[in-house]
This record gives sequence, structure tokens and C-alpha cells, in this order.
Amino acid sequence: MESMTGFGRAEAGGDGFSITIEAKSINNKNLSVSLKLPEALSRAEPDVRKIVGEMFHRGRIILDVLLETGASWGSPPVINPDFAGEYISIAEGLVRDNGNIHEMSVGELLRLPGVIEADEVSMPGGVELMKVFMSSLNKALGELRESRRREGAALVPMFSGGFERIREMTDPVLARQKETVRERFKRLKERISELLGDVSLDEDRLMQELALMADRSDVTEEVQRLICHLDHALEVVDSNESPIGRKLEFLIQEIHRELNTMGAKIADSEQSLKVIEMKNILSSLKEQAANIE
Repeated sequence: MESMTGFGRAEAGGDGFSITIEAKSINNKNLSVSLKLPEALSRAEPDVRKIVGEMFHRGRIILDVLLETGASWGSPPVINPDFAGEYISIAEGLVRDNGNIHEMSVGELLRLPGVIEADEVSMPGGVELMKVFMSSLNKALGELRESRRREGAALVPMFSGGFERIREMTDPVLARQKETVRERFKRLKERISELLGDVSLDEDRLMQELALMADRSDVTEEVQRLICHLDHALEVVDSNESPIGRKLEFLIQEIHRELNTMGAKIADSEQSLKVIEMKNILSSLKEQAANIE
């Protein structure tokens, strides 16, 4: 079992640079990846997203990457005079035709696409930078996964204990409800006899109708389905499968459905309180299941 919350961190360095990566994870219905990459590593974003997608299935993964470089790292940028000239010609033409606009500054010119040819990743040291980055990324994500697994493992006893507790409570409720059905049948029969007095009725038909009325409060089928769902949930919790979050959420939903039906059928106040207690246990499990991958 793996939680959707966790934290991982990695630090590494190379010739003239250092990298710090922090990987955090919080609850999310599906997988969502939020990246904060420095410009020198921006082209690695598709690979980063692919790696994260292969490791995780649910949760919001937040990656913060800090790159620090020394003054001597890399090489000076190279200006592409053809691109720069084209931009300058276009700018001069716009100023000539529209005298009310300001001229382009050098800083604005340098930020235009294609003017600076140098790409930091292709500079001397860029290959090493990418290698160190990917190694650090795998380490940070590995720590994040271990953190999520530790938290998930800590939740296993809570899920197992909760499902087992509900399982234990079903047998007494079923046994008492069967007695209640027999008592209800007897009361209905006596009441009808009082009301009808000496009026003659078809005894077989009367017994059949009374049995149907009493059977409406029988919860045997609901308990059988409930036990089936609980056993399946326990198997899922004890398995090494991943992801299991959606399975648990579905099973908890089905368990809740059966408990609702049981609660509607049960008239005995003591047994109704037990059904309410089972719902309370299930409610706490539902909240935790929303944090499971």
C-alpha cells in the first residue's frame, strides 16, 4: 500500500554547478505533475514527466529544481547576426511607419527567439549537467516513493482492523435480526387474528402474505454481500498490488450501500446503533482511502 503524501530530496554537483531537487506529493484524484525547472534544463521536461508517470499513478507531484552555477561554468552566448538584423530592420520599419511607438532596446532584442544561439545544455559541461540532473531526479523520486510507501504501510493496520471490526459485528446483527423476523411474523399473525375475529380466511394465503411482510425486514442477503465486500477489501489491503486506492474507494462505497439498506430494514434500536457504529468505522476508512494511491 502506498500513500499519496511524501517527500524526497537530492543534492549533487559537477564542474562549476550544483543541483538541488525537492520532490513533494499531496492528495489528488489523478496524477498531476507540477515542475519548476531552470532554463538550462527546460528541454528535459518531457522526459521528467515520463519518468514520474511511470513511477506514480495518483497524487500531485511537485518538483522544484534549483541550479546554481559558477561564473566560469559554460561558455559565452553566441549572437546570430542574421536573426538580430532581421528583427532590427522590422523594428526600424515599424518606428518609421508609426512614429508614436518606442524603439526596441538591446535587452528586448536579446530576448527574441533565435538571437542568442547558445543553449546551456549544449555548452561545455552541459552533458555532465544533464547526467547529474537525471541521476539526482531518480534519487529524489526514489526517496519520495519510499516515503509514500512508509506512510502507506503505517495505514495497513488501520484498514485491516476497521474492516475486521465491521466483519465481526455483522454476525450478531444477522442473528438478532432473524429472531426479529420470527417475532414480527408472530405479532402480525396475532394482530390480524384480533382484527378479523371470527371472519374466515384462506389460511395458506394468509400465511404467505404474513411471511412476505415479515421477510421485508430480513437482512440476510445484505449481510452476505457485505461480508463478501469486506473479505475482498481485506484481500486488497493485504496484497502487494499497486495502485489500490480506487479499488478501496469502490469497495467502501459498496459496503456503505449494504449498511444503508440494513439500517433501513432494522427496527430494533440496539441493532440500529450497531449499524451506525459500523458506518462510523467505515467513514474513517473512507477518509484515509482518499489518500491511497
